[in-house]
Parts: sequence; C-alpha cells; structure tokens
Amino acid sequence: MIKLTMGPSEDGSRLDRLLRKRLPLLGLSAIYGLIRKGEVKVNGRKAKQDHRLKEGEVLEINVGESEFESEARPENSLAGLVKTDFFKRNFNILHEDQSILVCNKPAGLVVHSGSGHTHHDNLVDLATGYILSAQKSVPAGTETEAPVLMHRLDRDTSGVIMLAKNKGIVRALHASMRDGKFTKQYIAVCHNRPPEFEGTIKIGMARNDSKRGGMKMRIADSGPESITTYRILEYQNDRSRLEILIHTGKTHQIRVHMSHLKSPIIGDDRYGDQRTDEKLFASSALSKRLYLHAHKLTFPHPKTGKSITITAPVPKEFARALEK
Repeated sequence: MIKLTMGPSEDGSRLDRLLRKRLPLLGLSAIYGLIRKGEVKVNGRKAKQDHRLKEGEVLEINVGESEFESEARPENSLAGLVKTDFFKRNFNILHEDQSILVCNKPAGLVVHSGSGHTHHDNLVDLATGYILSAQKSVPAGTETEAPVLMHRLDRDTSGVIMLAKNKGIVRALHASMRDGKFTKQYIAVCHNRPPEFEGTIKIGMARNDSKRGGMKMRIADSGPESITTYRILEYQNDRSRLEILIHTGKTHQIRVHMSHLKSPIIGDDRYGDQRTDEKLFASSALSKRLYLHAHKLTFPHPKTGKSITITAPVPKEFARALEK
C-alpha cells in the first residue's frame, strides 16, 4: 500500500492522469482497474478517475512499492523538442522570469497529455523541453522540476496560459487564485448577440451524462454555480464580438453560457450552431476554429506581489469573422 499526501504541484490534477505518471510500469487498463475496484482512495474513500486532487488530500494506492514512482520528474529527452517544427509552430512565450512562464497557446494544442495525446504534442511537454534546453549550465546531477500548469484552456481555445517553474511558486499562485486575485478576460465572436449590451450569467452547471460527442456540460439548477460577465464590443452581420470575464472556472463555462444565451461561439462543435458554422466557413476564407481567445490575464506576481497583466494579441481572423 502506497500512501501519499498531495502537495501544491498535484493540486488540481486529475486522479487518473497522476496515476499514469506515478505508475509507469502499469498499463492503462490496469490503472483503471485499480480505480474501478476501489484500490485507489482519496482521504479514505473510493475515488472516481476524474477526481480533481487538492493539496493536503491523502492518496492511497493498493500497489507494491516497486510499481510506484514517488517523484514525477521531467524526461531529459524532452529537451530535444525545441529543435522540432512542432515546437516552433506551437510554443510562443509572452512572459518569462525565474518564477513563471506565460505562453500564447494556439488553437488546437492540448495543454497536457491524455487520451490520444501521448507523444509530447502538448503544452506542458513543450514547456518542459524548453526549460531543460535552457538549463545547460546547471551542474551535473541537479534535477529540474517540471513546470506546473496553473490553469487550463480547452484544446480549441487560444491565448494566455501560465505555468509555474517550481512547487513553491505553485503554492503562492494557488493562494492568489483562491483569494480571487486572478482576472481572466476572453474575447469571443458569436452568432447573433446576447439579449443585453452587457450582463452577468449566474447559473448552475453539471456534467452531461451522455457519452456521445465527448464530455459535455449542461445547465443544471442543482449544479455548482458558474458566473460569467460579458460586454458587447461590436455587432454586425448577425455576429457579435464580446469581451468576457469568468468568475468561476467550470469546464466549458463560456461555451455553455453563450449557447444558453442563444449566442453560440462561432466554430463550437459541441455547443454551437453547426449548420450556421458550415455555411459561414463554406462561403468565406475564414479559418475553421473555435472563436474564443484568452486575451488578458491579470494577477499578483508570486514573488513581488505587484499586479501584472499579460496580453495575448487577438488573432486577426476574429476581426474578419464579423465581415460578410
């Protein structure tokens, strides 16, 4: 039996993904078998595979010591990623210092490894490769910590995303997040327009039980509350460009809220108007993508406490999306 207390670097991690990193000798079916049979517990209780771990929780895994890797360390081979065309196309630094790394994620890039993305084609591995390649002067034998993703963006959403360079920084950033000191501003281009020039959506959300089309969320009065505010920046040709702030971080929150207002985001293949999208993309040279972009991130720096804002330029196609 392995017992492990979750630290700041594990906070927010999905249970199944952490187990895949810490049980490298076991296959996926064996790991999910452990979860299904109740051989994996969090704070003494059987846990589901998508449970989001929290700092301080105690993880118990009924496996032998030889199966378990106590520390998740970056693979030195990842340093070679910086020489690839994939790295050059997808890794764009907006800000870097000794504590944090902030990138402009392109649409289509997943943020971490998962089903279908196991060959280092994700932001975390690209960032790890970058840090390893930049630390050639580090003394031999010195171990490099893998960067920790501080928040998430959907695969098809572009824009600002932050990683912490060490566990101490993770703790400070998580404290600021819990205190509501992070501001996340998005730009979206939607079909139609919301009913008001500006407004607040405050409504419950829950996971959709349907397995079709991948994981989806739905409006549910009994679900955890989700809060989004929006403001219309421009409206023409039955399309609107919105400035959006999120005050909670539910999965697919903006996409669900805009669909709820009958103003689905252009290119949203889960919650959007696919028939109208098909007509739009077929009649124009507009790029096929989700028209949602994480534009600005404002937060207190974990070392200095000074408020800083990191901006990712809005893609040019967002302006073209309002044209006929």
